[in-house]
Amino acid sequence: MPPGNEISPRRAALLAGIAYAVLFALALFANFAVREQMVDLDDAAATVDNITGSPTLFRLAMLAFLVVFVLDVAIAWLLHLVFRPYGERRSLLSAWFRLTYTVFLGVALVFLFAALRLVEVDGFSAAIDQESRDALALLALDAFNATWMVGLALFGLHLVVVARILWSSRIAPRWVAAAPAIAGAVYLIDSVGYTVLNDYAAYENVFAAIVVLPAIVTEGTLTVWLLRRGLGR
Repeated sequence: MPPGNEISPRRAALLAGIAYAVLFALALFANFAVREQMVDLDDAAATVDNITGSPTLFRLAMLAFLVVFVLDVAIAWLLHLVFRPYGERRSLLSAWFRLTYTVFLGVALVFLFAALRLVEVDGFSAAIDQESRDALALLALDAFNATWMVGLALFGLHLVVVARILWSSRIAPRWVAAAPAIAGAVYLIDSVGYTVLNDYAAYENVFAAIVVLPAIVTEGTLTVWLLRRGLGR
C-alpha cells in the first residue's frame, strides 16, 4: 500500500475497536458458553456425550475461535498503526507478541478439530475402541488448553507493552493505561502456574478468578477507548 493511502491512526483505532468488540463477544461465546460447559477434563465419557449431544454448537464454537484467530491478526496490525507514532519499536514489539500468541491459538484450534474427529467416529477413528477414543478426545481437548496457555503468556507480554505505550505517551487516562499491565501480569502468573504446579487443577478456580475479571475489564476498556479515539471523542 503506497504511503499516501495508508490507514490513519484514527481510522485504525476505530477499526480495531470494532474488531475488538466482535472478538470479545465471540471469545465469550466460544470459551465460556460452550467449551467450558461441555468439557470436563475429569470425565472423558461425559465430555464426549456433551459434544455428541450438541455437535452443531461445538462446531459453532470452533468457528467462533477461527474468526477470533483471524481478527487477532488484524488487531495486531491495526494497533501497530495506532501506536506507531508514539514509538515504532515498541509498537512492533507489541504487534509481534500478539501475532505469536495468535499462532498458538491457531495451533490450539487444530486440537479441537482432532477431538471432534475422534468424537464423531469418522474414518480412521472407527478402528479405535470407544474408551480409547474418549480418552484420546479428552487428551486433544487438554492439549488445546496447554497450547492456548502458552500463547496467553505471549498475550500477557503484549498487554504489558501496550500499557507501557499508553502510559508513556499519555494518549489515554492513567487508569486506562494501567488496566492492560494488570491483565498482562495475571496472564503471565496463570501461565507460569499452569507450567510449574503439579496440582494446578486444584487451584484452577482460583487462577480463573484472578484472570477472568481483569481480562474482561481490560478488553472492555481497550475496546471503548479505541472506539472513542476512532470517533475523535
